[in-house]
Amino acid sequence: MKNKYLIFLRFFNTFLTGSAMLIGHEILVAESDAQTLRIVKEALLQNGFVIHFAHSFELAMQLTVKNKPDLILSEINLADMDGREFMRMVRKTPEISNTPFIFLTSRTLIHDKISTLEAGADDYITKPFNENELIARIKAVLRRTNLSSISTLTKDDGIKGNLKDIHLIDLIQLLDMGRKTAVIQIEGEGKEGRVYFEGGEVIHAVCGRLFGKEALFDLLSIQDGIFIIHHHITSKIRSIHLSPTNLVMEAMCWLDENKISMANNTQGKTASAAPGRLLHSEGIKELFEKGVIEEHRKP
Repeated sequence: MKNKYLIFLRFFNTFLTGSAMLIGHEILVAESDAQTLRIVKEALLQNGFVIHFAHSFELAMQLTVKNKPDLILSEINLADMDGREFMRMVRKTPEISNTPFIFLTSRTLIHDKISTLEAGADDYITKPFNENELIARIKAVLRRTNLSSISTLTKDDGIKGNLKDIHLIDLIQLLDMGRKTAVIQIEGEGKEGRVYFEGGEVIHAVCGRLFGKEALFDLLSIQDGIFIIHHHITSKIRSIHLSPTNLVMEAMCWLDENKISMANNTQGKTASAAPGRLLHSEGIKELFEKGVIEEHRKP
């Protein structure tokens, strides 16, 4: 569940922000030198990483299997084993085989670096190192890993959920925050429609024979229906010309006038009525783990 959630969370944030966000990453540090440990610990904690320490590769392997860290930062030489052998052990263990490795070492010979990279390491840092460079290299490796994890999510994939758990107003505000071009496909309560976005602005909506604001407001009345967000899809037609802020205000007034509640009416699930709540990682995690939102792939 942890890995599936993390991949989805990074996809969700990438969908909204256009970049792979480094959220809640755990790093295993395999190192026995006290001075190096102090420097690494300080640098990682200052940048919000969760750290696990191991003074031997035997312990490092146990912690890797147990915690499934997002990255391993390891000395090449520890008393009990060569670091490259440790990496090979990790690569042979299915549930942790894709864990990226960065090696720290005092070895400066070029053939050591080449052989380590050829063995499968993601990066190689020689001691002494600059703390800012260390963090930059860690972030670069994590960014590549994150993008690789979501690379299978094609333009036909999206985010799926139920409007009784997340109101359409929330989705509109989320896409506005992310300045995204997308379409929300909605079906429920005998209605079917689409809301089109260009750069975060709602530009067009259709619902049955209705279009424009009339169609959008009709879709806002759906409280129990399925939605799917498809990104990079828009409409050549522009039937709505309000700014996102004005559109949301007008929509909220319409909901109030028609006595339509945005409150979640499903017990056991947590939804968002507050703008932007879903951008919080714990909010997304809660919705994902409860099955409120999930990945969607076209069959």
